[in-house]
Amino acid sequence: MAWLMWVLLGLGVLAIVLATTGALPRFRGAGRGRAPRRVANSAVLLSSPLVRNRVRRRRALHAALGALVVVGLVAASMMAGRPVNRTVRNNAMASRDIVLCLDVSTSMLTTDVEILDTFSKMLDTFEGERVALVAWNTTAQTMVPLTDDYDLLRDQFEVAADALNFKPTYLNPYEEKYYQTFGGTLLTDVDASSLIGDGLASCSLAFDTKVEDRSRSIVLASDNQVVDPSGLQVYGLSQAADLAGQEDIRLFSLFGSDPTTVDPSLTGMTLPEARNDLRTVTEEHGGFFYEVSDPGAVDGIVKELEADQATELEGEAEVRVTDVPQSRAAWLVVAVISLLVVTAWRRA
Repeated sequence: MAWLMWVLLGLGVLAIVLATTGALPRFRGAGRGRAPRRVANSAVLLSSPLVRNRVRRRRALHAALGALVVVGLVAASMMAGRPVNRTVRNNAMASRDIVLCLDVSTSMLTTDVEILDTFSKMLDTFEGERVALVAWNTTAQTMVPLTDDYDLLRDQFEVAADALNFKPTYLNPYEEKYYQTFGGTLLTDVDASSLIGDGLASCSLAFDTKVEDRSRSIVLASDNQVVDPSGLQVYGLSQAADLAGQEDIRLFSLFGSDPTTVDPSLTGMTLPEARNDLRTVTEEHGGFFYEVSDPGAVDGIVKELEADQATELEGEAEVRVTDVPQSRAAWLVVAVISLLVVTAWRRA
């Protein structure tokens, strides 16, 4: 029915031209059989600038009304043709599973926003990989399980970034949002913070049942500033890396820190020591170490992920058809309302 739209459009343009030039045929009123009468000495009146302007305005009004009618008819004909949007979704999924393992302890607040931005950039390069987001502090909280719904992941990145974007000062009103968002990472009866070994071990358990044709990777983001005066941590960092290796999970470490929040008297390590410790453990277990401030971190991680096993699982292509009458309906409504308003105004 596309031809109908062009026919109506052509007729509309013709009607507008005729109305503007005054070339439309004149019809006698119903029931009037007498011929029109000529009025003597009317030439001066018809040549008056005031009358000519009035005639021009009337013709312009008729042309505008005709244009509104044409717009309404074209919009209605397009809606009758049921416009749709077709998208092809391939249900085949790449064979990589990736868990984003995020330290949300207070020492990471100023760094986590940048890390989440790095995660989002990584997400832009994925196509079919399943990704999960796990936050941890004294315990772990799965914010998004393994999924290829990247819009959901981006939404959760924004939620997390919004909750983390504050300074942990006394009676800060934004602190409540932090506790609401990451309440599952805190144990009130545990005097500890940033238990990286337990966090990494929990992320290793976030994968599905082990499948031979799927590779598994963890991107661990932390400053490795463990506060555990009572020795409550179940897994040390090296032990957790051993567990990941036993499960054939590749480890990518993303180091970020805020020097103003580091207290070596509590953590037992300065920032350089914490950095070197995380790098050593990661590389000893065949992993890759990066820093958040490194502009090549995203490209490096993605390159290594793509180099890993990426057998594509079989799946059927699905064509999704969605009705999209919104823009045509809007034009129709605007044309009808404008036509009614102009007509009512002229009759008044």
